[in-house]
Amino acid sequence: MQIAGFFIAVHWLSAVVAATVISGNRREPRQLEYQYGFTNSRLPITTTTYIGLPVKPIRGHHSAYCLLFYFENTIMDSLRRTESRQGSKSESLSSYEKSIRYSSEDCEKKENGSYDSSVVTFTQEEGTPATDESSPEALIIPDGGLEAWTTVMGAFFGLFGAFGWINAMGIFQKYYETHQLSTLSESTISWISSLQIFFLLFSGLFIGHLFDCFGPRYLILFGTFLQVFGIMMTSISHTYFQILICQAIVAPIGSAFTFHACLASTSTWFHRKRAMVLGIVISGSSVGGLVFPIVIRHFSNHTSYGWTMRFCGFIILSLLLIANVAVKSNNMPRGWTPLNWSTICKTFNNFNFIILIIGSFFIFLAIFSPFAFVVSDATFHGVDSTMANYLVSILNGSSIFGRIIPGLLADKFGRYNMYLVGIFFSGILTLALWIPAQSLVAIAAYAALYGFFAGTVVTLMPSCCSQISDINQIGTRVGTIFAVIGFACLSGIPICGVIIQDGSRQLQWTGMKLFCGIMILCGGLILVFARLKLAQMKVFVKL
Repeated sequence: MQIAGFFIAVHWLSAVVAATVISGNRREPRQLEYQYGFTNSRLPITTTTYIGLPVKPIRGHHSAYCLLFYFENTIMDSLRRTESRQGSKSESLSSYEKSIRYSSEDCEKKENGSYDSSVVTFTQEEGTPATDESSPEALIIPDGGLEAWTTVMGAFFGLFGAFGWINAMGIFQKYYETHQLSTLSESTISWISSLQIFFLLFSGLFIGHLFDCFGPRYLILFGTFLQVFGIMMTSISHTYFQILICQAIVAPIGSAFTFHACLASTSTWFHRKRAMVLGIVISGSSVGGLVFPIVIRHFSNHTSYGWTMRFCGFIILSLLLIANVAVKSNNMPRGWTPLNWSTICKTFNNFNFIILIIGSFFIFLAIFSPFAFVVSDATFHGVDSTMANYLVSILNGSSIFGRIIPGLLADKFGRYNMYLVGIFFSGILTLALWIPAQSLVAIAAYAALYGFFAGTVVTLMPSCCSQISDINQIGTRVGTIFAVIGFACLSGIPICGVIIQDGSRQLQWTGMKLFCGIMILCGGLILVFARLKLAQMKVFVKL
């Protein structure tokens, strides 16, 4: 009888393991005579049923129960293979302490052949990767590893080509005023810059949802084609509406696909280091804003406008090809689900998220205006046009450090705390330094300092949004907040252009600078309330 029990237990245990692996831990339980379930803290319960086995258990002999301990490694290997198909990292299981509990008492309570499910549980050790416990299948966030840092590298180059191109808007604003579009007003030309930022940010509402559905691969591929196509078409454009369609609509929409897919992918790999890593990734846009103005100035002095644009297009293509290969998501795509208004409205079910949107709207109404008008302001005050063009590079160069260093500090002192530091310094510098600045040295000092703190603001806004969002909603929520502030960027730069008018008087430039500084500080005050609410009115706390 003991030998028979031994072989029956081996048969049952092998079948349970095989069925668990085949089912992929997704099959629903079936209520029949004998049930065995294996579950852990990361996988749903799978219950497998077998018919035709003895009606009653073998009483008085516990060989079958002892065998469960013998086959522990077999069970763990099967679960690892199942997780590998689901996109999880097998090595993550090694960070858990295995404790397997089997209860023979429940099986002996009744003689009707019913068995309670055996449960495999995992006790998480201190220092193991973070998980998203609110999702149906808790996702391990490794906070490092080869795939994670490869994604960071690819996302950096992706934003170098996508957002970095748009960060060079200041040099195009001045170039069009003196070349192709010299007959148009400064406010009319500024729509090219504002539409670029608008489509880059507003498209996130839809691209974030597509990312949650399909992942980053096809989004970045489509974005690469669309952005390069738009730039190449701009190279053969001559009229205002041709440039507006190609450079301000088509190319930015392509940039948006790459931008949002890279940011969302990076967020899925990191939790504790998320602010620092997003700072590194977004600094790629500052590097692009530093490099592209220099490249454009150099080639425009030696060749035509058309070939300058084509050369920049080929540079962007090479950068985005790296992003296509390297960027991956740690989250499994959920498949296509239609985007409807109820889905969008669900992103507003958090009051803290609403306050973050309102405060950020005021900030982004003005945060990019210095990037667009600093060159024109310098030339108005008598700075040589060649030297004035380098101010855009100074802004973006200092922004590199402003996106990385505060990101490191944010993981230590709190993302909201560092976000507010960047906001208030940006507003104060605009009012206290840019308004009285009239020489090259003063304007360059403002560009360097403002670029640093404006980089902090742009970097930490998505980090703050991710902090108050479930990981499965990061793509949609970050896309939603970018879409809302896209309207701020769409209207902010043209409003500044209207205030400046023809830019022939000092009062016009002062009014524009007052508008920028006041809007940034108003948004900062709103976010102070958001921060205090999250911290339950505590001031000296990491948040």
